[in-house]
Amino acid sequence: MLPFGASSARKPDCGLRSTVRGRCLPDVTPLYAGYCAWRALLPESAIPPDIHRQLFDSMAFCLPPGEQCVFYPVAGPHGDLRPGQRRYNVVWYRPADEATELPWLLTDDKGVTHSISIPPPLIRREGIARMRSAAERLLPPQFRTVVRMIDEPILQPIYDLETPRMAFGRVAIIGDAAFVARPHVAAGVAKAADDAAALATALAAQDEVAPALLRFEAARLPVGQRIIERARHLGAYLQATQTAEERARSRRHGIPEAVLAETAVLDFLRT
Repeated sequence: MLPFGASSARKPDCGLRSTVRGRCLPDVTPLYAGYCAWRALLPESAIPPDIHRQLFDSMAFCLPPGEQCVFYPVAGPHGDLRPGQRRYNVVWYRPADEATELPWLLTDDKGVTHSISIPPPLIRREGIARMRSAAERLLPPQFRTVVRMIDEPILQPIYDLETPRMAFGRVAIIGDAAFVARPHVAAGVAKAADDAAALATALAAQDEVAPALLRFEAARLPVGQRIIERARHLGAYLQATQTAEERARSRRHGIPEAVLAETAVLDFLRT
């Protein structure tokens, strides 16, 4: 969120790369979680009928050791929910060491290493070939078929971002500018919407902006912190390297029964 009355000739970055957060909290940077997601969106109409019948209407999991592959339906273009017009979301989490494999994955065919993420057209062909080879080796037939259909995958390194503050005088940061959680809790959109609602409520209840923003911060900081911590618990078993505490988390949250029961569940926010 920009300061009141501010303007800029260049559009500032937002979310994970927030320009405003960088100015307010220059020492707060994204922390790589130790794994990446290979992602794609496929049109529902392209899914073979037998696989559509078996998988499409459910959240389907495949769990190779230390990895997680999850497929599920999402809305089509312009929010279209009509059968046949939806899309199939493909997400495959794979460990990638920060010192070696991650830089290799973020380096394009011209030798340029990108920071944070890499545009899909620039992902090196060898990296995609390795992913496809792993799919043939690790995934069941239905999942292999879906992966073969992906023309241009997306590579998403997974990061944690946790800010200690959300209010800075007459400036506030919300949504992914303040907290970026690993995707396993599926809370990003809801968190941002709740941040915005809380900000509006705080501003409506207080004449002065700065005290209103502190009130907003007091309400939303604990929620962001809980989401981050929960997502770390759920994703610990996917990390390329683990601390002793993270290995303990893996034993609790990395077993198939826990993954199936806990992924994309927000009940922990109400306890």
